[in-house]
Amino acid sequence: MTTHSSGSKTRQPDEPLRRSNVVYERTGPVVTLTLDSPVDRNALNTERMVTLAEFFDRLATEPTLKVVLIRARGPMFCPGADMDWLRPSKPGMDSRIDAGLTPLNAALVRLRELPAVIVAAVHGAVAGGGLGLMNLADLVIASEDTKFSLAYSRIGATPDIGATYYLTRLVGERRALELLLLSESFGVERARELGLVNFSAPAADFERTVDQLVERLACGAGDAQVAIKRLVRAAHVNEFGVQLDAERRGLVAAAQGSEFSEGVRAFVERRPTRFGDTGGQWTAA
Repeated sequence: MTTHSSGSKTRQPDEPLRRSNVVYERTGPVVTLTLDSPVDRNALNTERMVTLAEFFDRLATEPTLKVVLIRARGPMFCPGADMDWLRPSKPGMDSRIDAGLTPLNAALVRLRELPAVIVAAVHGAVAGGGLGLMNLADLVIASEDTKFSLAYSRIGATPDIGATYYLTRLVGERRALELLLLSESFGVERARELGLVNFSAPAADFERTVDQLVERLACGAGDAQVAIKRLVRAAHVNEFGVQLDAERRGLVAAAQGSEFSEGVRAFVERRPTRFGDTGGQWTAA
C-alpha cells in the first residue's frame, strides 16, 4: 500500500511490527494490518489468532487513529483455519482452538468499540474464520475475482469469530442460516447483493482502489466519522426516540466543532475540504 499524502509532504510509515506472519504498520492516521503468509494462504492457527488479538488491542492505544486497513498478501485473503493445525491425528485439537479463540474473542469485543473506521480489503478466497475477520470491518472492498464461503458445515464445525453475530445483522436470520447450513461458495456480485461487500474492483485496479478509499477516509472529518459510527452502532439497541435524541445531541456537538465550520465554508466557497491535522484533502461529491 502506498503512503498517505499530507499536503505536499508524504507521511513515512513507522517501523512495522511482524509476528506470526502478521504485519502491523502505521502511516499517518492509518494502521495497516497485513496477513502475510502466502505459504499457508494466511490460514488461522493458535499463534496467528493470538497475534491478531494483541494487534487488535494495540489499536486502542494509537493516538489520532482514523482508519484501520485489514488486508493480505499472497493468493488469497484468508481461508479460515489451517487444516493441518486442525488435523485429528494431532492430539489436543480442542485445546488448540480454545487457546486461539479465547484471547481473540476478548479482543474482538474491544475492537467493536474502536472509534476508527475499519476497512477490510479482500481478494482470492475468503472462507470460514476469514469471513469473520472481514465482517468485523465497517467497510469491505473486494477484488472482483474473490470467492466466499462459510465452510463450517462442510467439515462438521460450528461458526466462530462472530459469524452468527454479524451475519444475522448484515443479511438477516434466514439468509444467515442458508449461508451457514449449506456452505455454498458465491462470488462478489452476490456478496454485494447480500450486503457483505460495499465495493469491488478489477484485480488490476484493486490496490489502487483500496488506496483511494483509505485516503478518502484518512482525509475526512474524523470527529464526524467517529460520531456516525457510534450512532449506527447504537441504533441496534436504541428505541426510536432515544436514537433521535442521540442524533440531535451529536449534531449540536458537531456544530460547535471546527470540522462542521470547515465543511460548510468549503461548500459555500466551492473548494475542497481540509479536515484535521492530516493536511490531506478530497473534494466532496
